[in-house]
Formats: sequence, structure tokens, C-alpha cells
Amino acid sequence: MIIHRRLTDLKKMAVTCAAFAAASLVSFAQSTASTPAAAGKDEAVMLSSFQVSSTQGKGYTSGNAATGFKTNESLLKIPQAVTLVTRDLIDDIGAVDSSNILQFAGVSNFFVGESFAMRGTRIGYPLLDEMPDGVPYLDNVNLDSYTVMRGPAATLYLNASLGGTVLTTSKFPLQKAQYSITGKVDQHGTYRTEVDLTGPLATLGDFKFSYRFVAAVQDGDSYYKNVVDHRQVFHPTVQVTYKHTLIRVAYDYQHLDHIPNANSFLTPDGKLYTGAGRDEAYYVKGTMENFHRRGVRLIVIQKLSDNWDVKVAATRWWFSRFGVVVFPSGGVNFINQTMTFNSRKNDQKLDFSIAQIDVNGRYHIGGIATQTTFGASYSDEEGINRIIGFPASVFPSRTVSFANPQLDQITAPSMSQFTAANPGSRATTYRGNGYVQQTVDLLPDRLTLVAGFTRSKIKINNITNTATQAMGIPVNGTDTLHRYGAVLNITKDAVLYAMESTTFAPTNARDVNLNTLPAAVGKGQEAGFKTAFLDGRISSTFSVFKLALTNQSFFAGVRPDGISYNAPIGSTTQKGFDFDLAYNPLPGLQFIGTYYNGKVRDQANNPVANSYSQQLSLVGRYEVQNDALKGLAFGAGFVRISGRKLSTGGAYVSGVPGLTFVTPEAGNLVNLFASYRVNRHLLLRVNIDNLLDKAYALGAQNAYFVDPSPPRTISVSATYRF
Repeated sequence: MIIHRRLTDLKKMAVTCAAFAAASLVSFAQSTASTPAAAGKDEAVMLSSFQVSSTQGKGYTSGNAATGFKTNESLLKIPQAVTLVTRDLIDDIGAVDSSNILQFAGVSNFFVGESFAMRGTRIGYPLLDEMPDGVPYLDNVNLDSYTVMRGPAATLYLNASLGGTVLTTSKFPLQKAQYSITGKVDQHGTYRTEVDLTGPLATLGDFKFSYRFVAAVQDGDSYYKNVVDHRQVFHPTVQVTYKHTLIRVAYDYQHLDHIPNANSFLTPDGKLYTGAGRDEAYYVKGTMENFHRRGVRLIVIQKLSDNWDVKVAATRWWFSRFGVVVFPSGGVNFINQTMTFNSRKNDQKLDFSIAQIDVNGRYHIGGIATQTTFGASYSDEEGINRIIGFPASVFPSRTVSFANPQLDQITAPSMSQFTAANPGSRATTYRGNGYVQQTVDLLPDRLTLVAGFTRSKIKINNITNTATQAMGIPVNGTDTLHRYGAVLNITKDAVLYAMESTTFAPTNARDVNLNTLPAAVGKGQEAGFKTAFLDGRISSTFSVFKLALTNQSFFAGVRPDGISYNAPIGSTTQKGFDFDLAYNPLPGLQFIGTYYNGKVRDQANNPVANSYSQQLSLVGRYEVQNDALKGLAFGAGFVRISGRKLSTGGAYVSGVPGLTFVTPEAGNLVNLFASYRVNRHLLLRVNIDNLLDKAYALGAQNAYFVDPSPPRTISVSATYRF
């Protein structure tokens, strides 16, 4: 009852804050309409610390990250490593899955999609416009940028991981009309069309209406056998501004026919197995899944005064995955050269409601510049899970030669054939926090201090059988988190910084016996050096860190009944250093690079599954300045991830005694790209992905759930701007 009352109080607090903000919007709008001083100002909305600018057309670098720590500070003043991935960089790389973009910004693939690893271990799903998201596969056509924050950020963001957090910023309406359509095709027969339309709608007195409509359709053939990647995506957004008020409403729709998981595997020496042909990814016919996401987002930004502003945001999104999966849960046997497939029904639904309020103010106390940021967040999450194995009478285990699997002769069973005593489980999760963060320029232009505290609460209720309403073990907890930081200016363009922050995360993950695992508590510490020379043309961050987490576990496999489980490993420690550099040495020439080196160990100083020790990435682009070739640009990207440790999952027989981990062969990914602006309307682009045609583990959950790297792939596209 006490927990329930506190949860109810948290709900009331969020509702009260939202109501207060709404009342402030009305009263302030009325006051500005009647204030003579306000009438003489520019009709455009005054710049708020919560407003973001589009990164499109601005190159690879940015001097600030408006979504980083809710304050729109310059990157130099944030006591943490932050990398901004702009829309220009996304367009040049040309990938539509977030992990294939972010590998060029120091983020490793856990699996190809929306799941990442940072500083050696897996992190949570990204946040969309600062609000939690939890979808494994999405299309990035509606994203303007990614903000990669290395290290803990749970004091400000719900569901942030200790190793790092990725914030995604959606495209939003622009006041200038821009219309474009893009057609793209690759050598394997995949074709895609994108539309991006934005501009003003109408002006009614002081009210200004604008819109944006982004859409994509993808269809055609795939390189791999029995695999499709078909997409229907659209995102309409409407925005209205009134003097100092901005209101934005967006709708999200994405429908993907996509792989349900990765079925390729590694040999004991870490090589991607290609003995059945490079195009064999070990999928039977009829095993692609439907991933369907819908959502509504509301953002209200109110400039309260020259120094204070407020942001209220809310979202409601629904996600479903539906299909029949045939996968190698029976394992891979290198002695017999076989792999064994089982089947399960994947029927999963998520329903998330999220609301948050943030208030930011800048002022002086005794001549000392001060900034206060405070707010609250609340999410109500429901998940219905019917991921259950097919009975052997419907789909018995199938053992095939992995050198000649002949999977075209196997068809996945239909959903109508599924019968089970347990119709599935339902979990409800409530997350809430209230935070305050204080920034003080203690010594002007020399020393800045940051201190923040967050009261965080998470409660999870799990019904293990929706037919009998049998309850699992409820999980709940409350903790006070902190974040302390300091930034010391050596010069105006170079700083030293230090930071400590904590995290807290109860979980409903289960071990092989379906026992709920205990909550994880973490502490992150880091110190570093940042530069922003030549007006930001040379910006860099070097940081050393130590991250400690209790009660850790890793994905260990799938039970015969189709239920996934984790293996507990106790406490873990991540230590190492990372570096990023953005450099514009000459007009038209720009680079962005990252490097990570570290180790992840458990409490017995053993390596940890799904960890990695090194990552290097570099992207460069040159736009020709000569008048004769003006409009031509070309570049290249390189990624190498090494030292991964993948669990054999208890279903991997190799004849090698004591083989617990497989270390994948590091892949050297080299991409080339070029574009030519024929005139102000037409842009042509060509991309060559995996130039060296390397076969390696692009993403991997364990040794036999591996995303294989596609072969060398050439794609061409044309964009017409009206």
C-alpha cells in the first residue's frame, strides 16, 4: 500500500506540473499580448533553451547539443563526453538502421537495428525527443540527428544506461518551404522512395502554422535467402507558434516486414561461417515478422521570460511484433556439422504513455552566473508477451547440415497451428523521477560546477499467465541518484572536466529457471579534456572512465519452450578511455572520428559476455571548391570493432573443452560515398558499402545469433528538390 500511495503521489505530481505548465502557457500568452514591450519585439518565438535547430546542411560538426542535458549548453561546458551525429552524416552514410549509422560515432552494434553497446557493454534503447522508446527495429527517415552521450545520464533521463545513452531528435517543421523526393535502388533489387515536405501553412494574426510530412516506402528483393526488408513509414507533424509559445503535434507510423532475429553463427575461432554460401542466413520460408509502431507526440515550449522557459512533452505509442520464428535454439554442433532448429510464436504488444516537464532558468546571484534546471517524468508501460515455443506435434526440432541446410524445403508453421496451456504474460512497469540540477559559474570563464539530484522510482508487476492471472514476483524500488561535475577552463577553447553519476534499474529479466533477477545499481566516474579550437572547427574530447554495476546478467539463450533467459554474473566493472575528434581543416573538408579502448570484467576478473575491448571509426568528406567541379563531394568511412566476447549460450558444441566464449574476428568495414549536385534541384548520390567485401559479425547476441555483414553493395539514388 505504501508503494502504491507513493506511486499515486508521483502521478499526481506529474499531473500537477503539467497543469501548472499549461496554465503558465495561457497566462503568459495573454500577458505578452497586452505588454507594450513585447509588442515591439520580433514576431518570431524567442529562442528557448529547449528549442533545437536542424542539423541538415550544416556539415558533420556542431558547437552545441540542445538535447544534451536539457540546457542547450555548448559541448565544451558539459562535463561528459558527447558526440552529435548530424543529418548530413546520416545522409552520406546512407543507412536506414540506427546501429549502422552509430557505429561511425563510437557505438557498437548489439544487433542490427535499435540496440547498441557503448564503452564495452550493451546499453538501453534510444530515447526519441528525450522520451523512452523500446522498439527493436525502426527506420531513421524522420530523424534529424543523434546525440551520443557516453557515461551515465539517469539523473535526467528515464531508462538511461550507465554506459551511455543515445538521444534521437525527430525532424520538425521549418518556416522555409522545402520539398524533396528521393529514389534509391541497390544491386540486389531493394528499392526505396523517400518524401520530405515542410514549410509554412498559414498565418492568422500572431499565430503561425507550419508542417512537415516525412514518408518512406521500401520494397524489392534482398541479398539473403528467404529474407525481406519491406517498409511503409510516414510521419506528419503540425506546429503552431504564438509569440513566445511553440506547440508541436506529431504522429508516427512505421510498418516493417523484417527479420525477427539473427540466425547466422560463428566458428570456434571466431569466423563468420559462410560454408553454405555467403547468401545463406539460415532462415526458413515464412519466418519474417511484422513490426508495427504507431505513436502520437506532443511538445509545448513556453518562453516565460528572458531567462526562464518551460517544456512539457508527452507521448503515447503502441508497438506490436507478430510472426512465427524458426531459429537455432537447439544449437550448433561442429562435431556433427549440424544445427538444430525449433520454432516459436512471436506475438508481443507494448503500450507506453509518457509525460515530462522541464523548467530551465538562467540568472545571477551576487554577480555569479547560475542556471537551474528541474522537472519530473513519468511513464506507464504495459507489455503483453506471447513469445512461446510451438509444441513438437506441430513443429518438431529439425536438424540440418549447416553446409547444406536446404532451408527452402522447410516452411514455418502458421499462427493458427499454435496451441499452448499458457496464453502469455503481461507486465506493467511504472517509472517516475523528479530532478533538480544546479550549474554555477563559480569563477567566470574559468570554473563551472554542476550538481544534481534525482528521486527515482520503478515498479514492475508481472502476470505470468494471463488465463489464470497467476502473479509473478513484483519488482519495485526507489533510490536517490546524484550527478556531480566540474569544468575548468585552461583557455577559452580548452577545458578539463570531471564527473560522477549514479544509476538505478530494477529489472524483470529472468534466469533459466524464470526467477526474477535483482536490481542493478551503478556508479560512473570519468575525467577528461575537451577542445573547441578555431571557432569549433577542431573539437575533441578525451576521457578516462570507470563504471561499476551490481547484479549484472547477459542474454544466455532460449529455453526449449521459446522463452529467452539471462545468466547472472554478479558485479561488473568497465574501465578504459575514449576519444572523439571533429575537424574542418580546410573549406569543404571535414572529418569525424572516435576511438575506444577498455575492458569489462566481472567480480572474479573474468571477461563478460557481449562485451568488447576496442572500437575505431573515422568518416571524412570533401566537397570540391573549384568552380569547374562545384557540386561534387566524395568521402569514405571506416569502422573496426575488436575484442568482443560472445557466449556459446549452452547450445554450442565444438569439441573444444571449456569453450565458454567465442571471440569474433574483427571486421574492417570500409564504405565509400559520392554525390553530385547537378543544379539547385537535382542531387545524385552513389554509395559503396563494405568495399573490401569482408564477411564478419556485424552484430551479435551470442555465438549463434549473429547478424552477418552484407557483401559489397552498390546503391544509387537521386533527390529532386522543388
